[in-house]
Amino acid sequence: MNQSDLKPFFPAGGVVNEDISISDVKSTHRDDVLVGQAILPLSESVQKIVIYKVDLDNGLEDLRAISASCPHQGADISRDELKPDGNVYCSLHRRPICIYSKYNQAYAVIKHDEQYFVAKT
Repeated sequence: MNQSDLKPFFPAGGVVNEDISISDVKSTHRDDVLVGQAILPLSESVQKIVIYKVDLDNGLEDLRAISASCPHQGADISRDELKPDGNVYCSLHRRPICIYSKYNQAYAVIKHDEQYFVAKT
């Protein structure tokens, strides 16, 4: 998916005070999706997260992370595709989760060498 496919483009809505390490990052069956483990804000334990990779118009890659558990009923959304509207639709009940909305807890991700981090905002 390209940035030009998105409607309004928002910065990540999730806010963190310091970089958070993402461990056990692995590829999935989709080239634009990774999974890993991290302690996200509002959580006290390590949880599975999904990292979506979006190719930007300027040739760079934007990385966004969200919990792999749908906030509605906890279904694993790591196999669900990021659509051109910037939403991941939960395969259990089709609830949209927008990684480009200032109202969702989607986090900017940065990569240093081979290590991924939820980026301080």
